[in-house]
Amino acid sequence: MKKNIYLLLAILITPLLTWAQSTVTGIVKNTAGPLAGVTISEKGVANMVQSDEDGRFSIPLQGNSVLVFRSVGYALQERTVKEGDELEIILQSNSQDLNEVVVVGFGTTKKLTNTGAVSSIKGADIRQVPTSSVQNALTGRLPGFVAVQRSGQPGRDASDFYIRGVSSLNPDGNQPLIIVDDIEYTYDQLAQINVNEIESISILKDASTTAVFGIKGANGVLVVKTRRGESGKPKINVRLESGLQSPVTRLKFANAYESALLWNEAIANTANDNTYQPFSEEALAHFRDGDDPYGHPDVNWYERIFKPNSLQYNSNVDITGGSESIKYFISGGAFSQDGNLYDFENEENKVNSNYYYRRFNLRSNLDVQATKSLKLRLDMRANFNRINTPRAGNIVGEVFDFNKIRPWSAPFLNPDGSYSYASDTQELLPTVNARLGTSGYYLDRRNDINMLFGGTQELNIITQGLSLSTRIAYASIESNGREQGRDQIPVYRYFPDSDSYVLKGGAPYVMDNYTLRAFQGDYNSRVNVQANLNYSRNFGAHHVNSLLLYNRESYNSRGDKRTNWIPQNFQGFTLRTGYGYQEKYLVDLTLAYNGSDRFQADQRYGFFPAVSVGYNLAKEKFFEERFDFVDLFKFRGSYGIVGSDKVAGDRYLFQQVYNEGGSYSFGVAHQPVGTIYEGNLGNSNVTWEKQSSFDIGLDMNLFNNRFSLAADYFNNIRYDQLVISQSLPIHIGVGVSPTNIARVRNSGVEFELNYNDHIGEFNYNVKGVLTYFRNKILFQDEPMPAFPWLQLTGHQVGQPMGYLFDGFYTEENLDDSPKPAGGYEVRPGDLRYKDLNGDGLIDDYDRSVIGRPNIPNTSFGLTLGGSYKGLSFNILLQGTTGYSFSVQGSGIEPFKSQFQPIHQERWTPETASTAKFPRLTTNPTTVNSPSSYMSDFWLIDATYLRLKTIELGYQMPDRWLPMKISNARIYLSGYNLLTWTNYSLYQQDPEVTSNTAGDAYQNQRVINLGIQIGL
Repeated sequence: MKKNIYLLLAILITPLLTWAQSTVTGIVKNTAGPLAGVTISEKGVANMVQSDEDGRFSIPLQGNSVLVFRSVGYALQERTVKEGDELEIILQSNSQDLNEVVVVGFGTTKKLTNTGAVSSIKGADIRQVPTSSVQNALTGRLPGFVAVQRSGQPGRDASDFYIRGVSSLNPDGNQPLIIVDDIEYTYDQLAQINVNEIESISILKDASTTAVFGIKGANGVLVVKTRRGESGKPKINVRLESGLQSPVTRLKFANAYESALLWNEAIANTANDNTYQPFSEEALAHFRDGDDPYGHPDVNWYERIFKPNSLQYNSNVDITGGSESIKYFISGGAFSQDGNLYDFENEENKVNSNYYYRRFNLRSNLDVQATKSLKLRLDMRANFNRINTPRAGNIVGEVFDFNKIRPWSAPFLNPDGSYSYASDTQELLPTVNARLGTSGYYLDRRNDINMLFGGTQELNIITQGLSLSTRIAYASIESNGREQGRDQIPVYRYFPDSDSYVLKGGAPYVMDNYTLRAFQGDYNSRVNVQANLNYSRNFGAHHVNSLLLYNRESYNSRGDKRTNWIPQNFQGFTLRTGYGYQEKYLVDLTLAYNGSDRFQADQRYGFFPAVSVGYNLAKEKFFEERFDFVDLFKFRGSYGIVGSDKVAGDRYLFQQVYNEGGSYSFGVAHQPVGTIYEGNLGNSNVTWEKQSSFDIGLDMNLFNNRFSLAADYFNNIRYDQLVISQSLPIHIGVGVSPTNIARVRNSGVEFELNYNDHIGEFNYNVKGVLTYFRNKILFQDEPMPAFPWLQLTGHQVGQPMGYLFDGFYTEENLDDSPKPAGGYEVRPGDLRYKDLNGDGLIDDYDRSVIGRPNIPNTSFGLTLGGSYKGLSFNILLQGTTGYSFSVQGSGIEPFKSQFQPIHQERWTPETASTAKFPRLTTNPTTVNSPSSYMSDFWLIDATYLRLKTIELGYQMPDRWLPMKISNARIYLSGYNLLTWTNYSLYQQDPEVTSNTAGDAYQNQRVINLGIQIGL
């Protein structure tokens, strides 16, 4: 009877208790929209719920007024609540979560148990960066990632990048391997990926993570995982962006009057120069007053050709959803980037001769649960690119080049609207605007198709945790060129005194029609087959995981006559196994055996072992008791051998090469017969480059993962490097193939520091990354030079050589100073160099190492982010140091380059104590010419700091949104906004390629406005 009474009371009281509890409801989102599976718990109470597929939740409070929101990969967030609150929680991504899964080669690992050197970033963290290339968006965000953006040309602005610097003497031997969904990609293909398709990016840096790739792993590996579908009703996400571009550096050139004065001064400074005639006082007066615009033009060709701003657009639509049986992710995007040339087309010339880039992306990732134990996947990707360039040539180079156009060479247009030409130059070229308006364009069209089909069969019937995965992937690239242009156009020289026009000799009187030409470009295909047996299982406190992999790839390309359509084959076998005890003692072993048909049969395969260990001190009981604020304190170390088959020279270096030569005539009447001559001797022992890699690291998380630190020291020896032997005498009369003889050591440190926390509802995060490396050539078969300072062995890869600047020649030191060999007479104001061998002459024996290579050895980034309710901001300061650059020819040298502001600071007797540039002369081969006498005067420190990116966003409250819109966010972002440097000699971006004219298309600053809508 009592039991019945108690039951009745429970039935009556329970609704009252439930009614008495306070209930809080709301929605959880990330920047992309509602977030399912978030754990919402009441702090200090065993009360927990999860958000549904729409991100919504409802939790009855049991007395505590603080809710805690947790989700893997996101920063923990707390919120003080009261009865009846309707919350909208926006979670921020967190790279410090120990349970977050990191993608590595052919698998995944948790940060908690990882023993290798891996850095990663989520695709969501770089989606708002307004650049077309993925590698540009990674700059300054990952330790070990060193990038240099050499050009800003639409469609060709992707950065060169390196992982932990450079170790190979071969230029291509430092390019990292790029893997997208376990399939190899090229640099170009990576640059063309729509970042909206990316789930995460990892860089693998030590032998334990790269040995699985064997002969392709020595340069590090960049691994991209694309997004996949999630079960639930369809979610549509739309992103629309519009950006304004402008050059990071706006070039300045002297006007006609200033240039004419410098012209006259240079002629006066040059002995016995009859090539150039000085401008008369009358001509100078016309230039100064601007009263004769056709007889004495003054045209700033840069300002008239390049507009200050241009536009870019980006749009993406993706759909994700499905059921437990079928999940899908579908994405489509279009990116458009215009060049910054003015439009010179007219009614008769309806062609677009500007630079521009158009990209269209399509991707479909489909996952099917065919049976309870069998999963299938089908991925398809299509990419269509269009890159347009003016047929007129390198336009930046044109406006730099003093020998092609000058401020006074021609008016922009003649009075009757006709085009003119540079009548005072040797080439007599039509003006730049004339050629842009009439010469047409060159359009490079490229289509990429990728398909992947795979399946994973669970083999729990054999043993728990065993599975077999197979996949086959096909990738093809087809490109072609379309040229529409004219070779000759009518141009006239106008004579204002007689009001007459004279047609340039050889030019047609009437504009010809455009000629259309087509060209075949790249055409290649890649087939990859993989099969792997995976095993992962826990035995109490023990965890075991293993991978047995077979990987084969065949690459076909339209190449030269010797290798046309002969496939390049790669094949490998890999065993990777790991053991962990209580997530405290960790060990991983990798054994790879693979090879390439680039090498002779008995030298084709190699064995690449690697081992790594980890010890998580924070899991020790004594440590936990004393330092309970420490979540992770893991030491790790690795050592292994990896390789690289990116070598210079012929494809099959072991073969004797014979080349086709010119023709030879036989008989009385000319009868040409083709010839063949002996090429480089083959090297039957040639094989891949190898690298021994050593790494030790520390991973530390503190204060409930609010603070994290990852630090690494690495030391790599790249040996058996393929270089041409320099000790062979040239009188053997034939070239030789590279030999495996060179060695380089590359060592350094890298750090990543993160801190995230909150003050009330304001969440903030700070992230700093630093990479430093230093390489040294240990051996390269370099003959002993006449003097030790001429030797490159012992210095860095790419170390520049030149003379040491020792001030200017003056009247006081002229007689006692060393003079250049060859009898050239120096004068006060010329550059003086150190005489290293003391023979009184400046010659090749006085050259020494100067400056540093053109790849930075130190790269750093500082990210500051925060959010308050729907408002958010993110700022990245990025910079590099430890490298140099120089510019030659039309980029800086008088009478090769346009006169620039630095030329106004030349040496004269009056400015001798403050001069920043040598005296002007028309002689192109003097000691003042960097083309003839490169020195550390011209090679300068390229250290810079950039405000690389900034983003301000606002996520609209859920209550503002119409019924079918689940998420809406507007944002303003910027790229390359501000740059600080420590040099004034050059008008160049600090990332310019050294020893060039510095006339690459300028890097761009972008201000971008976007909106993101979820349905």
